[in-house]
This record gives sequence, structure tokens and C-alpha cells, in this order.
Amino acid sequence: MTQTQSIPPRTADELRPLIRAVWERTLGHAEFTDDDPFMSVHGGHSLTAVQVMVELSQELGTRLPVRLIMRHRTVTALAAAVSEQGAA
Repeated sequence: MTQTQSIPPRTADELRPLIRAVWERTLGHAEFTDDDPFMSVHGGHSLTAVQVMVELSQELGTRLPVRLIMRHRTVTALAAAVSEQGAA
């Protein structure tokens, strides 16, 4: 019996849908664009930022510091930063 392993997203384009989905689950809505700053989106604050980064870390199997979402505030920017970090 062979076990299939999913390949984690590596590029910013591959990471963007995952990050957006985590934001949507954490915030409880999808009423934002990929270029809206997290803290400007309804429900986006420091505690939900921590929740996003914990969930992303679990999804990607690596530790992502909360400072990433504070420095790279949009889905697009965060995807690029995670990709550049090589964490994915």
C-alpha cells in the first residue's frame, strides 16, 4: 500500500489561496481583498493575527513568527514573505 503525500505550497501564488482561506476561517468572513491590510479588515486584530499564524504554521508544518503578519499585512505580501523565507 502506497501513501500519497501532498506537496506543500512553495511559491507566493501557491500560498495565496491557503493564506486567504486561513484568514477567512479566522475572521469568519470573506469580505476583503488579497491587498487589504489584515488590521483594516473587520475582525483583524492582534489576537486574530496570532490565530492566523498558528494555523498557517500547522498547515505548512513549520513555525511562522507573528511578526510576519505585522510586517507583511496583506494576503499577497504575506504569501511572498512566507515563500521567500522558504518556510513553505
